[in-house]
Amino acid sequence: MQPDDSTPSTQQLQERIDQAQANSKLLGELVDHSQANVFAADRNFRLLAINRTAQETFRRLRGFVPQVGDYIPQFIANQPDIVKWLEPVWPRVLAGEAFTDIITLGPADAPRHYEISYNTLRDAQQRIQGGYLFAYDISERVAEQERVRKIEEALRQSQKMEAVGQLTGGIAHDFNNLLGGIFGALELAEQRQAEQHYHDTTRLLGIARQNAQRAAALVQRLLAFSRQQTLVPQAVDVQQLVAGMHELIASSLDARITFIDQTQAGQWRVQIDPNQLENALLNLCINARDAMPLGGTLRIASENTQLADVQARLLELPSGAYLHVSVCDNGIGMPAEVLQRAFEPFFTTKPLGQGSGLGLSIVYGFVRQSGGQLRITSEPGQGACIHLYLPRAACDTTAQAGVQPQAPSEQPRAAPQVVMLVEDQDTLRLLISEVLEDQGHHVQAFSDGRSALEALQTGLRPDLLITDIGLPGGIDGYQVAAACQKLSGTVAVLYITGYASNRVDASPGQHCAVLFKPFDLATLNQQVARLLENRHSPL
Repeated sequence: MQPDDSTPSTQQLQERIDQAQANSKLLGELVDHSQANVFAADRNFRLLAINRTAQETFRRLRGFVPQVGDYIPQFIANQPDIVKWLEPVWPRVLAGEAFTDIITLGPADAPRHYEISYNTLRDAQQRIQGGYLFAYDISERVAEQERVRKIEEALRQSQKMEAVGQLTGGIAHDFNNLLGGIFGALELAEQRQAEQHYHDTTRLLGIARQNAQRAAALVQRLLAFSRQQTLVPQAVDVQQLVAGMHELIASSLDARITFIDQTQAGQWRVQIDPNQLENALLNLCINARDAMPLGGTLRIASENTQLADVQARLLELPSGAYLHVSVCDNGIGMPAEVLQRAFEPFFTTKPLGQGSGLGLSIVYGFVRQSGGQLRITSEPGQGACIHLYLPRAACDTTAQAGVQPQAPSEQPRAAPQVVMLVEDQDTLRLLISEVLEDQGHHVQAFSDGRSALEALQTGLRPDLLITDIGLPGGIDGYQVAAACQKLSGTVAVLYITGYASNRVDASPGQHCAVLFKPFDLATLNQQVARLLENRHSPL
């Protein structure tokens, strides 16, 4: 019989054995000299294998060298950080789980960071015999990441301080202009009153009030920019809103600038916060004014626009019905490099102190937050046009924005009641007290929460509490209100605050309301009358 050619000869078998042994030796050498710390242990926690790297790591950092056959719990007994790390993970390995983790070992002043890969050790029948791990020292990588993090943090802080400097200069410029107008108008009003020119006095007081409203609007724009201002969208007729802004816009423009209102009556209403839309349009008008130092024409126009799929995608909007509002000037225009950065916060082409660089970024943020879009078209010497696409309101039944509050003489008068007023700002406390006393109420006023609590403890029983939220002396308005709620009977509460609405921890209801500073006295009287009337109504 001839031998089967497929049967390996003794020499071939030996060659294969030698090759396998050489391969195993090579693999052993590779593992032994690997950068990874390699360990293997049986189910009884006896060390089955440890490579040279791991032994060197133990010798250098722990002062001893583990050997194959050592009982692991014994040689790590004096290494609490290793015990703490190994105890929870080893049962997972013996349960057949393979996973990777990053740990930190060693003293706090010299920690070492490791990325560890855990695996189960199985025999030929796939029965679990123990486990093994590869631990890579990533301390240098972690140190580099921390160094980069600190550099980035220092850079962010530097950018923040630069932004604060720009913001402070720009806002100080805007506020000083407004305050200058207020002081000048009031001083001149006093002179005209002394001369008995009462018509001029009324006009000048109106100018002071208008500038004060613009200062309040500036604060609201800043709050909107920082996302601390809660938007209150409603159905708004833009033509009526712009018509109500004519005097405000005219007073903000140079005498050499002609303002043309091309908004149309009867167009779609938009779902938007009316106060913030007024602020946005006024901001755009002021930007247009600054772009026309030699005079020119400013136009605000509007048109109904149905965006098809293609147009909507270009504007990054859902398709549908929008009101297209445009604010256009024929000023100096913008070069391409300025146009690209126009929406960046704090970016401005104005000299330091003459603009915060927040204008367009605030308007853009507000419009996007309201579900709309803003685009700019401009060329140097050809003026600029700001295009706002505002979503159409779902229905037009909402009351129109811009309804003027009733004059104080038209406010309902509640029956005289006892009012506790807690306000640390002297002027505001005096004004509110006089207004309420004019309505016939008996007012007990306090400048801090502690004195208000002492008055409650000595027998004061108010029908209504009007309190600022932030008060000096460690007792805030919430605590004063809580003390009032413990009294017999119902005490209505009216919070007055300069905080942004998302920082107020109070839910308006039948016996509670919130007024945000600055507010007009007519609104104050309305809220007081409502709360005192509701106080006698069942919940």
